[in-house]
Formats: sequence, structure tokens, C-alpha cells
Amino acid sequence: MKALSLNGVTKAFGGLVAVNDVTLGVEAGSIHGLIGPNGAGKTTLFSLITGFYRPTAGRVELNGEDVTPLSTSLRARKGLVRTFQGTVLFPDQTVAQNIANGLLAIGRGSWSDWFIESSAYKHAQQEEVEKLLTFSRLTDLRNASARDLSHGQQRVLGIAIALAAAPKVLLLDEPFTGMTASEKDRLVEMLQDIRKNGTTIVLVEHDMRTVMRLCDVITVLNFGRVLTEGTPEHVRRHPEVMSAYLGTTA
Repeated sequence: MKALSLNGVTKAFGGLVAVNDVTLGVEAGSIHGLIGPNGAGKTTLFSLITGFYRPTAGRVELNGEDVTPLSTSLRARKGLVRTFQGTVLFPDQTVAQNIANGLLAIGRGSWSDWFIESSAYKHAQQEEVEKLLTFSRLTDLRNASARDLSHGQQRVLGIAIALAAAPKVLLLDEPFTGMTASEKDRLVEMLQDIRKNGTTIVLVEHDMRTVMRLCDVITVLNFGRVLTEGTPEHVRRHPEVMSAYLGTTA
């Protein structure tokens, strides 16, 4: 079953075609990589999937449902959630408060619950925060300000906030950027656990070694088109992939 499907998705900005007739399917429960050289259209494609941009042509489907007309917020409520290259946090708030804000922002609880401080709501919220802190291995940092975390810890916190939305499909935009080797290893384990818990993951990433060890399927974009798609071994051996990255002719 396809958790996410793109059918002939195209996006033109005036005379510039940033994404050109992209068709791909992401299997439910998989980790699917999206790679390509700078300017290949990866981030634009993410924005089309999440509804930040509307396609010039084509269709986006989530679990077989056409979500192309839906806003970003409505897609998120249906389980399509994205993180960004730049981690968006409340820097002066604690790790636990940031996660609690994430729960409220995506509607797991109401504003009336927040203002009247319903004891049942507060208890349920705290339980969920604790679960996410434990899962993301941030429990010991629960009272630390987000601004005081390392870059890698901030990236993990951003993913924990996204998990507060209980995503069916989680889109990660360069999650490993700026991480140390040990931080990358821990995040690989975390993403594998997220997949085991039933969430499909699609990630854009430039760290090829990590992509090759983590992903089940990889789609390679070049000049807005799909250059090739397949297993890491297929992509590694594809003669045009290296040409695309090096800017040479095969």
C-alpha cells in the first residue's frame, strides 16, 4: 500500500520549471530517501507534498486520498507532517514546554482546556510529553532551555515536536545536517524506531552514507525530474547518479 503518492506533479515559477512531472510512490512503513544535487527541486517537492505550494499540474495522495486541494494545516491533521532545515523552536522555553506547545498547536487538546487548566487535560498532556521525552532520549534535558541545546539536540527536539502530531507520514528536511557522528548514529536509531511504530518517513538528506544505510528506497532528482529510483544498491551503481552530483556527462 502506498502511504504517499505523487502523480505527474509539476511546479513552474514563471518560466522556471522547478519540479517537472514527478511521479513516485512511498510504501507504507518504509523510510524513503529523496536525494539530488543542489537545485534539483527536493525542497520544492517537499513544499508541494505538504501544501505550502500548489502544483501547476499533478496530484498528491495520502493513503489513496487526493489531498492536492487541502491546506498545509488540513494535511497535517490527516497525518502529513514536516520538519524544516532550520529547526523552529521556542528558544527561551524548556524542552518539555516546546513539546507541550507542539501538542497544543496540532489540536491535541483545546484552547478552553488550556485556559481552564482542566486537571484531566493537564494529566493527559503531561503523560504524552513524558512519552515523547523518553522516546527521543531528551528526558535528562527536560528543564533545559531549547537555546542551550547542541545543534543535534535541537534537531531531535524538532522531530519530537513533529511526533506530537502523531504523523502517518513524517517528512524530514535534512535532519542530519550539522550533527556529529555519534548524534547521527542516535538519530538513525530513533528514525528506525519511529518506522517500527508505524510511521512512514520521507527524508531529504545530503549525507549519502547515512541515506544509504537508513533508506529502503531512494529517489534521485535532477533538474526537477526523477533521474532514477530504487534500493540503495541500485542508486549506488547507477551511472548517471554520480554524473548528476559531479556535473559531468556520463
